[in-house]
Amino acid sequence: SMSQANPLIPSGISSTCSSFLTSLDTDTALASCASPLVNATADFGPSGNSTGTASASTISSALNNVCSSTTSCDQSTVRGLLASFYGNCTAELTSSVNSDVIRTYDVLYSLIPFKEAICSKDDSGRYCVSTLNTTSSAASTVRLAGSSSSGDSLYSSVSLSSKRDDQVAFVPNVTTYSSDNLLFLYLTAGLTSEQLCTTCTQEIMTAYMNFESSVAYAPGLANSPMLSGQTALYNGIQTTCGSTFLSGSVVAAGG
Repeated sequence: SMSQANPLIPSGISSTCSSFLTSLDTDTALASCASPLVNATADFGPSGNSTGTASASTISSALNNVCSSTTSCDQSTVRGLLASFYGNCTAELTSSVNSDVIRTYDVLYSLIPFKEAICSKDDSGRYCVSTLNTTSSAASTVRLAGSSSSGDSLYSSVSLSSKRDDQVAFVPNVTTYSSDNLLFLYLTAGLTSEQLCTTCTQEIMTAYMNFESSVAYAPGLANSPMLSGQTALYNGIQTTCGSTFLSGSVVAAGG
């Protein structure tokens, strides 16, 4: 008999989209791209051993593992997958938006720029992630799922009971990611110039803007469940830090 459908691939979508998502689930090139992030953050996630706010040394070690990884991730592979994603799931991403499908698109789309953002460093060579809790009131605690109090709002669980051994998959809570600008490491337009107009801001924004210039966010950034805050953040940076502050980046974030 056929096994139960994968709950991470929603019902009621086109057969072409469903087939593509099934193939994405077993794509070895994508797994290679994601593995450094997955492995380095394992201890901080819902299935990890973290019992509270992670120590600076634990976070630093995880960042070193991600950022020094020699695991190959061909950006052209990800760009190709994104193009295929849009081609196979056009309706689900635009005219008849399916929240599960567009969430998966966002995760795939942000994979490369998010890794670059969390590997960015300030002028003194410290990871920007580790300095945010001293420069941003919005990140007064390091909330990279290392805090058990915030963990529940970062993800929700989906039972994969159809597997031989019961498994649970964790999917991002897009509301939290969007409202906190998590993919932009909690930067918001409301920060002071001292907090916002930094090398870290330039590097974080550049990571996304450069990727967006190489492959457009197909449904339009305003429709992104996880990245939609970028336009307001970009405009806030322009206002607070000056119109030339991001001029070294590819200016593609306005839309």
